[in-house]
Amino acid sequence: MIKGLITGITLLITGLSCSAQSDQVKHINSEQFQKVIQNEKGTLLDVRTESEFLNGHLPDAGQLNFYAFDFNKNLLLLPKNQPVYLYCNTGWRSKKAAETLVKNGYTNVYNLEEGIMEWELLNLPVVVEPNAKPETKDKMEWDEFNALVESGNPVFIDFYAPWCAPCRQMMPMIDDLKTEYAGRISVVKINADASKRLIKKLELGTVPYFVLYNQGQQTFSHKGLIERDRLENLFSEYL
Repeated sequence: MIKGLITGITLLITGLSCSAQSDQVKHINSEQFQKVIQNEKGTLLDVRTESEFLNGHLPDAGQLNFYAFDFNKNLLLLPKNQPVYLYCNTGWRSKKAAETLVKNGYTNVYNLEEGIMEWELLNLPVVVEPNAKPETKDKMEWDEFNALVESGNPVFIDFYAPWCAPCRQMMPMIDDLKTEYAGRISVVKINADASKRLIKKLELGTVPYFVLYNQGQQTFSHKGLIERDRLENLFSEYL
């Protein structure tokens, strides 16, 4: 019992510590982020992969890959005497990086809360490098999308991105559902990184994002992880 109590107290303290670190980070939207990086000199850092960076990044940003084994080591080389401005695609990786900085004594840390996806929706400046190699897997354009959802059959769409951990977690289940419901419900994957014009038209700001269309009308949508049972119950309504 005492051991369990100690474990519970440890978990509570850890949770409070993480919450405190997040509270010390300045989470701001794209318009606010643009103002602070323009008005106060600091370190602007993109924490996505090199490929993501090359295919579109904020002007004057540096880059460190959040998933690299030496990420934290290199992150903590940043100077502490000036602001640090962090961003990724949706704000998750940059939030984690910001919390690491605060934990290690950085006191002026900003996070682009909704990531570069929101930034691009607002038509704020983005630099695409000449040597960028755009994503092509599961790419879809606007006219293809319209033809798909107007086909008359139920269409379930998984908007994902290759860098997105929750998306990768969901992928085996989505592939399994695609096979199981073949010929009855179309299960389609759309790569948000490869389909940026479509994403912008649909004004999507996060992945994973799931949506179901029937007879051209959107009848279901969900952001983030979702249970298989819930999707199977949803699909049963259209069979």
